[in-house]
Amino acid sequence: MFVPRSLKIKKNANDDGKSCVAKRIKPDAGDLQLDKSRDVPIDALVTEAATTPDGHCSESCPLPSPGGQLAEVHSVDPEQGVKDSHPSEEPVKSFSKTQRWPEPGEPVCVVCGRYGEYICDKTDEDVCSLECKAKHLLQVKEKEEKSKLSNPQKADCERESPLNASYVYKEHPFILNLQEDQIENLKQQLGILVQGQEVTRPIIDFEHCGFPEVLNHNLKKSGYEVPTPIQMQMIPVGLLGRDVLASADTGSGKTAAFLLPVIMRALFERKTPSALILTPTRELAIQIERQAKELMSGLPRMKTVLLVGGLPLPPQLYRLQQHVKVIIATPGRLLDIMKQSSVELCGIKIVVVDEDKKLFKPPVLVFVDCRLGADLLSEAVQKITGLKSISIHSEKSQIERKNILKGLLEGDFEVVVSTGVLGRGLDLISVRLVVNFDMPSTMDEYVHQIGRVGRLGQNGTAITFINNNSKRLFWDIAKRVKPTGSILPPQLLNSPYLHDQKRKEQQRDKQTQNDLVTGANLMDIIRKHDKSNSQK
Repeated sequence: MFVPRSLKIKKNANDDGKSCVAKRIKPDAGDLQLDKSRDVPIDALVTEAATTPDGHCSESCPLPSPGGQLAEVHSVDPEQGVKDSHPSEEPVKSFSKTQRWPEPGEPVCVVCGRYGEYICDKTDEDVCSLECKAKHLLQVKEKEEKSKLSNPQKADCERESPLNASYVYKEHPFILNLQEDQIENLKQQLGILVQGQEVTRPIIDFEHCGFPEVLNHNLKKSGYEVPTPIQMQMIPVGLLGRDVLASADTGSGKTAAFLLPVIMRALFERKTPSALILTPTRELAIQIERQAKELMSGLPRMKTVLLVGGLPLPPQLYRLQQHVKVIIATPGRLLDIMKQSSVELCGIKIVVVDEDKKLFKPPVLVFVDCRLGADLLSEAVQKITGLKSISIHSEKSQIERKNILKGLLEGDFEVVVSTGVLGRGLDLISVRLVVNFDMPSTMDEYVHQIGRVGRLGQNGTAITFINNNSKRLFWDIAKRVKPTGSILPPQLLNSPYLHDQKRKEQQRDKQTQNDLVTGANLMDIIRKHDKSNSQK
């Protein structure tokens, strides 16, 4: 059975009094048949539903399917047709080549890497088509058979391993036998600083945590041989369910340090969702979910959902309904979904807030392209957010501009909206964030404006909004930003304007190389010159 991500469920007011008709489920890909009248696969959505007190079915009722699963049923009046029932669904794609490639953050097919539009009912993995589902199930079957042949006892042990029992972290005997001075010496050598009462000792090896064998295998497969200092101390504290405030350098392994306690806590929870991870940016959320899936691979009933802006909302809402254990979200998109009452967080047992530093670091310098825009935007910022905001442009007197600049440097204003008057020649040391609300008309001006942040060796952030008004600069922007490690939006990278500019630049570079005089082409150039003169 396939579960399409974009499925929309429509509830009719008169559904309660109608009879329930169950859609048939075929467990295997080869058994899927097409309804001759509708030319769509006969599928049903696995879900849970309740009956009304009088015994009649409500909008959707669980009925046993041939495969022993629950199938959603809907009240459908044959006379009304599609108009009063669910919207017509797109047929399941048969071949992977008919599926598109995914955008950043979208599910990826485990077989071919295309857009994972469907979820395999037997493995909960993302697949793109019937073809890849069949290949995926065949790979799983072959892997299981190979595992049984290579180590039958281990396969039986893993199959019988009790994951329904609760997990309680206990210090490993090796850790318990260490002297207190040995622990303190270890912390000092590794740079581990701890504050709090009765903080558990750090682990030395992942084996000291008592993880299931599947999780230990995933750790090794992902390259985690030995825990880093932040992982040594944070994992056991997190496994005990204590509140943790951790800080470490980039690349120190913080993500795995909080993911492992999240996985172990969610693994034994029955309610869904049971864990929430909040991140400030879409790119960071995508990275965390990718790592979470690597560590959760093979663990039963462990699903994640990515709730971020910049990607279509309906697939995220649908994924949210599939009994996911872990939500990975940005605050804005999560708030939007909560306002729609599309998620219940009452079952959440563990919450992670990744990256406690906020992006907004006043004073903020915002650039626009005209005086009127500066005045209007400054007024709107102050009215809506309550921040101290002021505009500066050439229409203001020299005394006014001098006072505004002084207030910016001394912190009197949280937001200053400016035209190009502050774009050059000023060392605004206190500014940590620059926003190009309007993209400058030239790359030279762009470089100068973003250069107002991070002066004299200081770190800073520059954010630029672009649209098709700046299409002639798309390729130049991409070349400028990509080396910094920032993730460019797919709308920019897939723009035909960008690809056309890139192609033309490559042609110019090729022509330039052909015009260069080298030892290899010197005689050819002389012959062409002589031939041209002889013709004249």
